[in-house]
Amino acid sequence: MRGVLPQFLRFVAVGVSNSVVDFGVFNLLAYLFPTADLGVLVLYNSVGVALAILNSYLWNTRWTFRGAVATGRRVRRQQVLFVAQALLNVGVNDAVVATLTRLLFYQTILSQSASSNVAKLAGMLVASAFSFLVMKYVVFV
Repeated sequence: MRGVLPQFLRFVAVGVSNSVVDFGVFNLLAYLFPTADLGVLVLYNSVGVALAILNSYLWNTRWTFRGAVATGRRVRRQQVLFVAQALLNVGVNDAVVATLTRLLFYQTILSQSASSNVAKLAGMLVASAFSFLVMKYVVFV
């Protein structure tokens, strides 16, 4: 248990950088190409999440889980599992963003931008918790 806390803190630090990438791309796309179309917002979310996942892979394999990164034949298994968890991460994130954006925008006084950013934050938190558990106990074992 002693090694889990420092590893989790490294994961959180990587998560902060992922959040900057994810929120930055999402909001840059929303700023450059404004829309109220939920499908387009989910697309913007997917692009941001995909780039954050790439950032996550680079940092987590080199820093957070470096002692558990596979060598030899196990590398392919680890890469496939990482991609699988990444796709699940995008799906979980997109589902939370789509659901909460719709609920917040149509049932509160929040603007489209505020609704989508609150939903984006919730999606990131839920997907990040899911991602840590899958990487810790499935991918990097």
